[in-house]
Amino acid sequence: MKALIVLPLIVFSIIGFVLLFFAINMQWEVTFLGWLTIALFAFLPLLVVYGIVLGFSVSEKQQKRMEERQNSLSANEKGMTIEMPLFDKRCFIEWTSIEAVVYYNHIFGSDFTTYHQGFKVYLNTPPRYTKYEKQWWLNRLIDRDSHLMMVDVTDGTLGYKEIPLMLEKYLSTIEKWNPYSKEQNIIIYNRSNKSMEDLKKGAP
Repeated sequence: MKALIVLPLIVFSIIGFVLLFFAINMQWEVTFLGWLTIALFAFLPLLVVYGIVLGFSVSEKQQKRMEERQNSLSANEKGMTIEMPLFDKRCFIEWTSIEAVVYYNHIFGSDFTTYHQGFKVYLNTPPRYTKYEKQWWLNRLIDRDSHLMMVDVTDGTLGYKEIPLMLEKYLSTIEKWNPYSKEQNIIIYNRSNKSMEDLKKGAP
């Protein structure tokens, strides 16, 4: 899969270096913008290839900041709370509002190595959003909350794997589930025994 991305980038870079070679040796009349374009054409693909093959190093400070911006999940006897620091708000889901929970495990890429996992929480009433006291100006400007009857808790959310335990503790019931199952969608909680199709219709 990586080769399909890396090879075209290398070709673009070679073309860029050929153009740069002729521009210098044949003394082409090139404007500053032209030189910048040729240089980007030559060096930018190499930078991307380096990132894909070897990976960009992330400092401890950058890693900590990234973790601080991640969504995180917690629960109590009233419901689940998803902290969303990137948007300066939190999402609260009452246990009584949960209609069903579906575990999904989708595989992307031709090499079958990219996994996208999480839980889709289907609701019978919209979740409640609370704004942080201090908000980034852009978040204040947008200030829009989703009113969809489904909340997607992705594998990028800290604590997302605890959802089955939360359901078992606070709703006293959960279907058996296997995070490594080949099935792409598994209903692990279903209040009204709705089918997967009915759940999707109720939460577009």
